Amino acid sequence: MALTPRSVSSLVRSGGKVLVEAQAGAKSGFSDDEYSSAGATVVGSQAELYGKADLIVKVKEIQVGKGEHAQLRPGHTVFAFNHFESSRELTDAAVKSRATFISFEKVVDEKGQTPLLMPMSRIAGAVSGIWAGFFHNYAFKHDKSIRLKTGADQVKAKFVEGFEHIANVSIDNELKRMLSLQDKMAVIFGGGNVGEMAARVCSALGAKITIIERREARRKYLHELNLPRCSVAAAADRDILREAYIIIGSTYDKERADRVIDEKQLKEASEVRKKIIIDVAIDQGGNFPYVNPSGMYSPSSTGTILNPAQIDYFGNIFIRVPNIPSIVPRYASTTLSPIIAEYVKNVANKTPRPELARAVSIKDGKILDEAITKAHNLN
Repeated sequence: MALTPRSVSSLVRSGGKVLVEAQAGAKSGFSDDEYSSAGATVVGSQAELYGKADLIVKVKEIQVGKGEHAQLRPGHTVFAFNHFESSRELTDAAVKSRATFISFEKVVDEKGQTPLLMPMSRIAGAVSGIWAGFFHNYAFKHDKSIRLKTGADQVKAKFVEGFEHIANVSIDNELKRMLSLQDKMAVIFGGGNVGEMAARVCSALGAKITIIERREARRKYLHELNLPRCSVAAAADRDILREAYIIIGSTYDKERADRVIDEKQLKEASEVRKKIIIDVAIDQGGNFPYVNPSGMYSPSSTGTILNPAQIDYFGNIFIRVPNIPSIVPRYASTTLSPIIAEYVKNVANKTPRPELARAVSIKDGKILDEAITKAHNLN
């Protein structure tokens, strides 16, 4: 949920009129009554919301597959994680709507930070480290499917319930034992916010870590973290990939995720040891090729938050799940909402703010972000 009742109350006090779709906050643990008490008007359907609202604030991009784009009109402004680079269909629908789209992930402040993307990236990184330990200890392959061992549901409930502590890399000894990666090699592609948090959690679980990071300044920063048994390199060599038990991908540069391993390299590395491969960058197209058990390249095949893992053709456990933070919806909402609310006030009041102006991806049928045109080879 993009805005919690507390943030809604702040918007109402500042003079805004807020509409909330019925049950919109249910998955994050917020009831319609809480939104009503905060001063919002709860409307019964998505169609009613789009019919009455001018500014649409949401976390996920417009869901074309569910027909959400049909609700858009030229007067709408959509403020969300839009990720247009990953979908030509979504881009075309946004252009056709002639609405304005401001992208959370493109908001960059004067320090060069991404205040709306950063907290979600850190959550995704922490979850990927936890998933590494979870699937290493509790998953096994049966024919072409993945089964979970007895006790897996209880372990999952424990780390979801205690995620606030995990996000601060304060993992209790019982959970460390359950999710142990002691002396196992984890290779992490990308040393940004996702990669750093994945490394911190894997380190806390006892793993040996190699972070692959191309940017020299970021490599220096990662070295200075002094994580136990952690090395940082500019590129991955063949032996590192062969040795790895865990491979995590989290690199993303403007247009789309980098393809850091090709099919041949993946096949070769998997012949030595089957991997747990977590592709955090799947929202931007993914860092790794996924070849399904039938031998077909399947870039659009993903897992879900409830069933994240798949088997690939080479026998690896593959985790490719969009919107990873939704596994901890209440924590994600309460972390992101106060930041969103401040920007919403600026958008609603038409207060000039350079980082918001730069984050307008599509407006009045025109693509303003060059990264989108490059991603889809558009003029």
